[in-house]
Amino acid sequence: MKVAYCTGFWCTNIGNGFFSLGVEYVLKKILGAENVTVVSDYQTYTTSYGKRLYPHKNQLEYIAKLDVDYIVLAGPVISKYFLPLWKDILLELKERGVGYMILSAGTMKLDATARCEVEEFFEQCPPFVFSSREHETYEAFGKYATNAYDGICFSFFTPDYYAPCKIDFGQPYWISNFDKIIEPEIWVDDSSRKHTHEFEFDNQRIFVNSPSTVAAKTDRFTDALIYVRSLLPAPKRENEIGRYKLVRTDQRFHPHFRSKIYAYKNSFCADIPYGYINLYANSQLTLSDRVHSCAVTLAYGHSAMLFVMTNRVGLLERVGAGEITKKPVKLDMELVSEEKHKLVQWLKTVLL
Repeated sequence: MKVAYCTGFWCTNIGNGFFSLGVEYVLKKILGAENVTVVSDYQTYTTSYGKRLYPHKNQLEYIAKLDVDYIVLAGPVISKYFLPLWKDILLELKERGVGYMILSAGTMKLDATARCEVEEFFEQCPPFVFSSREHETYEAFGKYATNAYDGICFSFFTPDYYAPCKIDFGQPYWISNFDKIIEPEIWVDDSSRKHTHEFEFDNQRIFVNSPSTVAAKTDRFTDALIYVRSLLPAPKRENEIGRYKLVRTDQRFHPHFRSKIYAYKNSFCADIPYGYINLYANSQLTLSDRVHSCAVTLAYGHSAMLFVMTNRVGLLERVGAGEITKKPVKLDMELVSEEKHKLVQWLKTVLL
């Protein structure tokens, strides 16, 4: 079996790279590297003023011409953008006898109309393989696939494909990763100050005051508002919390708004995933509004806490991190290992 794995969108959300590399690793592990070709997919981007840009009319159309048995898509592709991007391509591939798979499948910005349209398309052109990253997606769409599995997010395979090295800052560190909301105030041992969260970590009482914004309650928050806000003066924040250095990551390399990315000291941003993974792999605690920064930190056996209400939290709940929006959590690594093993074995059964 020869497959082409279509991937991208790293520079607008580097977290896509975490599960993308996991998908590539698993496919090559099962099929052999010589039978897996990685290609860039058809991109849509959101401008800094909130407009969604689809592929230009002059863009080369080549995915439908690939000489493979299947193409593979991954991540939250089931959205209102799915059919405008992929319908014609997948139907043309079907005419040529080429099928498709969706791995680490999730949903994003899927209203009732788009859901019905996707369901109708899946009935007309079902995926050969469908592996979800959260249970709700499996329940909703797995029934349309030839082969479906209630799986986990492929970002949990990160330790299988990436070996981190130690980072010596002279002290342990936490990561603060907030792309959609302003970094919360974080401090130690003073309960008199206004706070929205408190928890015990490393024998210290930690207090957090997270801003009450639209972004904190939903992931339907436009880039336009995010970047307008970034032009305002950044509120004061600490660079150390107790004995921990605070490292900041920003997972949006593009659009590259320096005033947002480098609002505070110890900030990191890049257009490829590896530096992020190395930082998360060594972080004792990651506080974030991004599910995949939490997922990678957890995958390396460390603690994470999520500060946003989103349906994407389902991929963390799927591996036992259901309390992650309430307090820092760690995973049962034996459970994660077992889930990864079962997923790989199922894929081997279907693909070989």
